[in-house]
Amino acid sequence: MAFEISEKLLNETKPEYKRYHKGDVILNEGDCSQYFHYLKEGELSVSNFTEKGKELLQHKVRAGNFFAEPAVLLGMPFPGNVEVICERVEIIRIPRENLIRFLKENPEDLFEFTMSIAHKSIKKSQLLKQIVLHNPEDRILQQLQDFKREYGTETAKVLIDLTRKELSHMTGLRIETVIRTIKKMEKDDKLEIVNGKIIF
Repeated sequence: MAFEISEKLLNETKPEYKRYHKGDVILNEGDCSQYFHYLKEGELSVSNFTEKGKELLQHKVRAGNFFAEPAVLLGMPFPGNVEVICERVEIIRIPRENLIRFLKENPEDLFEFTMSIAHKSIKKSQLLKQIVLHNPEDRILQQLQDFKREYGTETAKVLIDLTRKELSHMTGLRIETVIRTIKKMEKDDKLEIVNGKIIF
């Protein structure tokens, strides 16, 4: 559930518009920001690195979504790295105090904003549960199902726009385990592989 930015919000919060390119890091783990960030166009990844240097992809941010908003709300360091993974992105930066004032003055918007954060919190809890409790196939299935939900369907088959490497980073599995598990899932008719792409 994404929070949609209205013209009224933009008019009253004095945002800045920023453009970044592939490979640019928008926020580093540990950064504190006085701006809320809204992805107007493009795609980002949010990730962490383990002590051994392995990357864990938390999730992708797609256009029409805020990112890092819990940390900004609480005035705390951001717990991940945000990087541009497409050719170009456009980001709306809204000063923290301006958005907080707007939300206090507009209860319906505040409710929608709160619901969007709650939705993200549930997804994070599910991710932690799958990493701790589930076997490789269950972990991958969870990511594929989450991807479908983000595109508004839980039944129709869709092209999964995630690489094996991204699935490895998102599930905490070795890439070899992801490749082997996906091949087994195809053999068991749980997904299709067409030209190397996953259809689920």
